[in-house]
Amino acid sequence: MRIKSFKLSIKLRIALLYAIIFSFILIVLNASVLYGLKYYLVYQAFDDIQNQSDVIVEKLKEVDGIITSVDKDLLFGSSIGENMYLKIVDSHGKIVYVSSPHLIDIPYDKNINVPTKIEKDETHIAYINRKYTFGNKFFYIQVYEDLKNQYFFLKLLFVMMAVSDVIGVLVSFFAGYFITGRALRPVDYMVREVHAIDEKKLNKRLSISGNNDELSKLAATFNDMLDRLEDYFKRQNAFISNVSHELRTPLSILKGYIELIDRWGKDNKDVLEESIGALKKEEQEMEILIERLLMLARGDNKTLNINKKLFNVYELIAEIVRDAKVIFNGKNIEIFCDKNLEVYADRNLIKELLRIILDNALKYTDIDGNIKFYAGEADNNVAVTIKDDGIGIPEEEIPYIFDRFYRVDKARSKETGGMGLGLSIAKLIVELHGGSIEVKSKLNEGSEFKITIPKI
Repeated sequence: MRIKSFKLSIKLRIALLYAIIFSFILIVLNASVLYGLKYYLVYQAFDDIQNQSDVIVEKLKEVDGIITSVDKDLLFGSSIGENMYLKIVDSHGKIVYVSSPHLIDIPYDKNINVPTKIEKDETHIAYINRKYTFGNKFFYIQVYEDLKNQYFFLKLLFVMMAVSDVIGVLVSFFAGYFITGRALRPVDYMVREVHAIDEKKLNKRLSISGNNDELSKLAATFNDMLDRLEDYFKRQNAFISNVSHELRTPLSILKGYIELIDRWGKDNKDVLEESIGALKKEEQEMEILIERLLMLARGDNKTLNINKKLFNVYELIAEIVRDAKVIFNGKNIEIFCDKNLEVYADRNLIKELLRIILDNALKYTDIDGNIKFYAGEADNNVAVTIKDDGIGIPEEEIPYIFDRFYRVDKARSKETGGMGLGLSIAKLIVELHGGSIEVKSKLNEGSEFKITIPKI
């Protein structure tokens, strides 16, 4: 039959741990006390029998070893302590005196002058053998003490300690369970509160109390996590809403031109050509939008591949400027860069990054405006600055320009075809390379974007 496993609560586990530790400490302490007390009692008995044997020797000296004509009980019996017994044997092995006829038979001619302990079954005895010599005669003196009272005391003490241990362990278990329950009460509160939080209640937070202890830190961590989740859901909802809006506009345009072709384009060549041209333009913009959305999604999922290699920065900037002049003919673009400057990075991503910044500068700079590229090396980094004298960005808008779908001037952005994703992608590319991007701008004076990327 298989026994089903069960899980213990943290409170019960901690209480059991308290009880086990406490019982272990009690067992060690009680064992130490019992062993120490037993050691003391046994060696106290050794001292007693040693002293008693010394008294018997003195008695023998008083009668010059002649004990046949004296009252032996009067001589020896009055000096024998409680639970002590005496045996005197002469040199011929004849018992001269014995304090009790029921003595335990112990060899009297061995372990001379060495206190010895006997433990067998319920028998606990401490004895000593002495040899007393007088002239040409000698006697064996055996004194032993029955330790039954001492061992009875030890057994009684053991029982009392065992009962006390059981009571102490039970008290420690219930006290530990109660104290742990009170200590973990904030955890129960946090569990209930967190269970009640869903995507519609992400603004709910745990109340934090205490003196910066572990539980208050845990609550603060939960609140920090909820802040990030709420921000993520808000951005996610805004992202979905913006994507839907961005796709709805070109789809509406595509639908309109398709209906236009269906109604009049079959017979009117001008309408047909105009519609096809518009459809191509919208298709290209949708393709760019989808590619950028996919890039941002791969960046969020940490799946955007980076193919780093060493390339010439000046040649890349010159290529981007050459392409830009074809589209924005007439705008002045200057390059100030060491022709041998190189960087170890993903050339295609850096090209996309610089093209996004330059494209924004071209769109928002007048036809007679100036755009300048500055590139150089500083502290093992390559810094590229793109500066224009265009319309600039309001100071209060600068912190938000890297947010997805954010447009500083909605109407102007529509006119120039902006989708509000370019700078988000630019920031993503910079972060993937471990670099930074800084913006300085003044309204109606121009903007400056400084991009710093590790050289290696």
